[in-house]
Amino acid sequence: MVHKPSEYKSGVYVDWCPGCGNHGIVSALQMALSELSIEPHQLVIVSGVGNAAKLPHFVKANGVHTLHGRLLPFAMGIKMANPDLKVIGVGGDGDGLGIGAGHFVNAGRRNIDMVYLLHNNGVYGLTKGQASPTLKLGLQTKALAQPNINERLVAISLAIASGYTFAARSYAFDLGHLTLQRS
Repeated sequence: MVHKPSEYKSGVYVDWCPGCGNHGIVSALQMALSELSIEPHQLVIVSGVGNAAKLPHFVKANGVHTLHGRLLPFAMGIKMANPDLKVIGVGGDGDGLGIGAGHFVNAGRRNIDMVYLLHNNGVYGLTKGQASPTLKLGLQTKALAQPNINERLVAISLAIASGYTFAARSYAFDLGHLTLQRS
């Protein structure tokens, strides 16, 4: 059965701030699910803690909201328990590359058939600007008294070094690129 992207909207009010890149990501995900004709009951979206982790609330599918930095072990367990399910993990750069960095590396090593969408904006969004592990050296957010003194983690490089068989990067407001549509 073919679904329209709007059929993947859960009906939950999307309460992200206007202009937030998460809007583009959830729209692109709904478009991709439509293009792939994935039935909502065959899909599980797993998230951790943070602004990006609210995404499962906005997609009509099964959802698991778990502990900060622990979405990948949950997602891998779900996929291993039921290989017929389509599993998508979704979280922010703080969730995935801060407290969850070890799980990020090991997920690449294990190469389980699932998708991980990492929202990367350089800050912990819910705490209003704390530096995440991907904040560039020298940048200063409103939550930092001084500019960042740490080199940033580059998610795509870490993914490749960890053994992910597919790693890609896009821009939240380029829906065609996010869904691999050809213009």
